Amino acid sequence: MRVLITGVCGFAGQYMSDYLKQLQNPPEVIGADVVDGAASCDSFYRLDLSSKDDVVRLIEQSMPDYIIHLAGIFGTEDHLDVYKVNVLSIVALLEAACRYVPDVVMVAVGSAAEYGHIEPDQIPVDERTFCRPVTTYGMSKLLATQIALYYYRVFNLYVMVVRPFQLIGKGITTRLAPGAFALQIGQVLSGKAEMIRVGNLETSRDFLDVRDAVEAVWALCQKPAGGQIFNLCSGRSIKMSVLLEMMLRHCGVEIKVEVDPARLRGGADIPDICGSFQKLKEHCGWSPKRSLQESISEMFT
Repeated sequence: MRVLITGVCGFAGQYMSDYLKQLQNPPEVIGADVVDGAASCDSFYRLDLSSKDDVVRLIEQSMPDYIIHLAGIFGTEDHLDVYKVNVLSIVALLEAACRYVPDVVMVAVGSAAEYGHIEPDQIPVDERTFCRPVTTYGMSKLLATQIALYYYRVFNLYVMVVRPFQLIGKGITTRLAPGAFALQIGQVLSGKAEMIRVGNLETSRDFLDVRDAVEAVWALCQKPAGGQIFNLCSGRSIKMSVLLEMMLRHCGVEIKVEVDPARLRGGADIPDICGSFQKLKEHCGWSPKRSLQESISEMFT
């Protein structure tokens, strides 16, 4: 059994690979990314996933039974690059899969950013909620989702989409608030900084431990549901201010916090978003195991 993980050197990709290798009967893990990394793969391909020729070679040589498509890009002002990576990569994968491995089971990873502006009476968000993305990243992921569903509907390729809300855990990128908080706390504790600079702490987010997320993805691989979308979330949201307070309390420190105007996102900052994982729970029995406090503790080990 062969599992191809794209974006294997990224935050979720490394956890996904590690999780599969720790299974009682681990599959052969094939990793692919645009950069080199330390993921625990049996084989690794460094390539441009938006390149048709590169992806064809990848699929033709690896012949996977499962594809877990985690590769993507965010946090850049280069909108063209966002669409190139997030949209063209999934088209290239789906085309190659149709040609070489038409029976493959594929999980394409979208994002809660696809939902965009949410009215208070729509919370918790379920998979039927109308999507109104407010960022280029969210729009690119929504397009990728629609493309994935199109390939299921028209070409019978067994692909499904998961929409993670904000994943959290050790190794999270510093481009996201939890990672930036952890980095700055460490800098203050080591004497390299005197305060923490933050954006809007009044927004609320639904945080899910990355270890729970990869377990959910594999559960879906074992019980696939082609053409379906599933939320990956904890089912509750907390304010960023509370998250920061929990992190500071875990470290046993009081640190001055200052709002940095450069970190404010204006209209692109959704006030509150919380998801429902009921559909995934009903389908394969998954529900989150780890508390936010456990995730925070893991971040500082």
